[in-house]
Amino acid sequence: MSKHDEFYSVVENLQPLTDWARTLGHCSLAVTITFDVGRCTSISSPSYQVVEQILRKGIKRINTLCYGNSVLRRGLSIGAVTVIEGAGSFDRIHGHIGFDPPPAMPLAQFRRIVVSAFRLSKWIKQRPHMKKCWSQEWVNYMLKLGQETLVPSCCFAAKHPSA
Repeated sequence: MSKHDEFYSVVENLQPLTDWARTLGHCSLAVTITFDVGRCTSISSPSYQVVEQILRKGIKRINTLCYGNSVLRRGLSIGAVTVIEGAGSFDRIHGHIGFDPPPAMPLAQFRRIVVSAFRLSKWIKQRPHMKKCWSQEWVNYMLKLGQETLVPSCCFAAKHPSA
């Protein structure tokens, strides 16, 4: 498969993710994680791949903190829709995540879990900005630059335990 075919294969696979993101209605926490210049390094900002890896690890950590071993045993998962923006020379790279937390968990407790999962590090110098909200406007805002900003490896469908 050529690089040209690979690119269009990835773009075609993003359309269902975009449709899925636009139909979400249960997410209740919007999170923005801003990446800064690294400490003690000549690199001015993290690469797209590093940002994707940090976000994926953070979401997986949140999953484990919420559901423990049930993540592996029963396939439970929080819902997450992730986009990465600001890869230009004037914008600071940042990620927007819309979360669908466990229904039985208080939002204040879930916020603490998010803060602990995305703790300060070489690239993250400030706490995640969180806002309790969910509306179609937030999804539209996240997707304002198009479906190319969606990060498929950091998007997860929610699978909560049955009541």
